[in-house]
This record gives sequence, structure tokens and C-alpha cells, in this order.
Amino acid sequence: MTDKVIASRIIKTEPINWRNLQFIQQDNFKEWIANGDKKLIESLLKYQFADPFKVWEHEGILYCLDGKHRFMDLSAVAQMGYQIPELLPATFIDCENMKEAAELVLVYSSAYAKITQQGLLEFVQTFDLDFPDMQNLLNIPEFDSIAFEGMLNEFQTGEPSEKIVPASLKDSFIFPPFSVLDTRSGVWQDRKRKWLALGFNSQETREDVELIAKSGQSTAIYELRNKMRESLKREPTWDEIIDYAKQKGMHVYEGASIFDPVLCELLYKWFCTNGGSVLDPFAGGSVRGVVAGVLGYPYEGIDLREDQVEANRKQASILSLENVNWITGDSNEVLDRLSMAADFLMSCPPYADLEKYSDDPKDLSNMDYKDFKEVYFSIIKKSVAHLKEDRFAAFVVGDVRDKKGFYYNFVSDTIQAFKEAGMELYNEIILVNVVGSLAIRVRRQFNGGRKVGKMHQNVLVFYKGDPKKIKGNYPELNLGEDLEALASSE
Repeated sequence: MTDKVIASRIIKTEPINWRNLQFIQQDNFKEWIANGDKKLIESLLKYQFADPFKVWEHEGILYCLDGKHRFMDLSAVAQMGYQIPELLPATFIDCENMKEAAELVLVYSSAYAKITQQGLLEFVQTFDLDFPDMQNLLNIPEFDSIAFEGMLNEFQTGEPSEKIVPASLKDSFIFPPFSVLDTRSGVWQDRKRKWLALGFNSQETREDVELIAKSGQSTAIYELRNKMRESLKREPTWDEIIDYAKQKGMHVYEGASIFDPVLCELLYKWFCTNGGSVLDPFAGGSVRGVVAGVLGYPYEGIDLREDQVEANRKQASILSLENVNWITGDSNEVLDRLSMAADFLMSCPPYADLEKYSDDPKDLSNMDYKDFKEVYFSIIKKSVAHLKEDRFAAFVVGDVRDKKGFYYNFVSDTIQAFKEAGMELYNEIILVNVVGSLAIRVRRQFNGGRKVGKMHQNVLVFYKGDPKKIKGNYPELNLGEDLEALASSE
């Protein structure tokens, strides 16, 4: 009969000097998950010390069996200026030896079961707990907090939340036409989020350009965001969306940037005729084509990589865009047989040999700069030949360094290429990018060679024809109210 008795191994509970505690486990025995240390500190501050340490006393030494993280965060809280009692309660556990004590440390550090969502829902409802206020203090592995909050909302309202419909991207949008465009501004980022809600699914890498925005994700991530909106009855933050997507095992883009859709929109509206056709000889990803299609500009893009072209076409198909097309091939050859007469020439060419896009010998990124320039100049000349008279061209470029660290002077070479093709530089715009990973990289590159962190690109706008005809060919944009509001805020 005695074999079936559950005996108490608790000797006593009494105050101890918690700062004298010793630990059996090594420092890296456990690690914090999902800001667990911050949550424990917040719990201590809100609920005070409410859970006694579990200890084993051996040869006058108090070994902590359960409570090491509480010990660590009590020390952190004390350093923050909070007064901690010298004596705190501890429950003394009977252990036969150090091995048994170590076994208990392992037991206390593990979890036999996890709270179910339904169980927690019933618990919260029974005791009328404020779950949104409490959830930041909880650290339950694999707990689906988004789905749970949706269940809670449905229980409270009896019906799912109303879908949030994004604003139309065809609405008029005007940004002050100054020589510096700051993508870091709130207005710019708000507009960019609306564009990215379409789910651009292609990346274009550039040196010193922002890491991809958290909002620059695939269509699947935006579908997930819509489901989260319905469950939460609020707009989830991108941190919540990204974390939740990772929990679900979904692919999240955390690498290079995509071409900025707001810049694309501005250049189309500023420098393309109403409904005019767009030619892009270095098409790359889908952004410029997608934005053109949404705004009603027929678009023809050329790219050497078949897989990229197929991805772009799929993107346009998903969005049901018409008059948007990509051609696979070498622009230097495709332009010879293209019959298009474009109203706007718009592109973002490879930045010399900065990044290798493919193994194709015709790919400009595989060439040394001398050969690159020769082909680059040829493509620009042929592209300009397809541009109608009295029309604009815009190239987004940025200078890059050679192997010794000196700039190629790529921006000036681009200007020279257009000049030789019959177009003059008409506007130069500096595009200021968000800092992104530059803040991490600049220390090494500056201390290693005094290279400053470049966080801008050059938007070069060229004109072909008689500038006196610009006013008659391009619509008057209603800038008045925007500029007056800007001036009044100065």
C-alpha cells in the first residue's frame, strides 16, 4: 500500500535572502523566447513577487531548483531603481542528493502540457479577464494569439468582423515636385503601404538601398493580414503579421528591396502623357509593369531572365492587368525588332557589375565596365529611337564602386549615353531612401576605408524634342492645395 502513497516533499516555506541563491544549471541551460525576459519583468512590476522560489538546502547552501529567471530579473529590476526586499519566500524541497536536485531542476524547467485555446477561452470568459491587457505577459509556446483573439471577438459580438477594404490606387496622388524626394516621410510610406498591399512578389537588389520593408511581402502574406484583420477587428501591425507568418511556416521576404512603387507612380503621372505607353528595357521585377497596369498605362518590359519574366506575367495575371507585357530576351537584340512607339521611357538598369543576375554572357552584370558601357549605351540609343518626339525618359541610377573602391561615374555615363542618343538632361531628382541595413553596415565600411553610407539614388529625367511643346502635351496637375498646405507648415 505504501507504494501508492503520494508523499509531500515540501519541508517548509519561509523567507530567505534571495541574493544568496546558488544554481545547479549552467547559464545557457534555457533561453528566452518571444521577449520572455521583458514579459517576466512586466509581470513582476504588475503583480509583484507572487511565486516563491523552490530551493534545496545542502551543507548550508541554498540551491535554486526553480526561479533562476525570476532571480535574474529581480536583479535587473533592482538596477532600474526599484526597492527589492532582502528576504523573499522560498519553498524548501527535500532532495536526497545533487543528482535528484538536478532532476527536479529539469522537471521544473519543462512543460508537461500546453494551454489549449478553447480552455483558455473558457477560463477568460468564466473569470471575465482582460485578455488583451494580459497577453503580453504570457509566454505560451505555439499559442496562436491571433486566432484566439478572433475567437474572443466572435464570442463578444456574435459575428465576424467586417472586412477592411483598401483605398483605390486609382485615386489622385500628388507629391510636391521638388528636386529631393524623401521616401522616409509618413505620406510616402503610407502610399507605399497601399501599393504593397497588392502583393508585389519580386525583388530587385541594389547597394545601399533599404532592406525590404516589412510590408513588402508576397500575396499570401497579405491574405494572412486580411484574415488577421477579420479576427482582431483592428489593423494588425507588420511586426504582428511577420511574426505570425513565421509561426505558420510561411515564407517572409527579409532580403533586398523592391523598386519603389510610389516613385514609379510619380514618374508616370509627372512625365507620361495620359494613357501613354511605357517602354522598360531593363524590366527586372514586376513593380513598374504592375503600377503601369493599375494606372492605365500600356507597358512593355524586356528582361533577359525567362524565370523573372514568367514570375512577372504571373503577377500581372493574378491582378487581372491588361496591356502589360514582358518580353524575354536581350534588349540589345529585342529592340531591333520591336515595333513599339513609346510615350515614356522608364527603367532602372543594372548597376554595372554590382550584382550578378545570371550566368548568361549577354547579361550586363557579367561584363567588365568597359564592355558594360558599350552595350549599355547601345541599349539606351535603341530605346530612345522607340520613343516618340516631345517625350520624356526617366532612369533611376546610382553610382557604384569598382574593385579598388573608386566610383565608376555611372550616373554621368548614363547622362552621356542619353545625350549621344539625342536626349538632354531635363531634371535630376535625388531619391532619399530609408536607412535599412545601412545603419549596420556603415560602421564597418567607414572605419575600414572612410566610405560614407550612400542612402540615395539619382532619378535622371531626359527630354526628346522641343521643350515648348511640353505644356500642350502634358496635363496640368492640381498642385495648388498641396503646395499651399506644405508652405503653411514651414
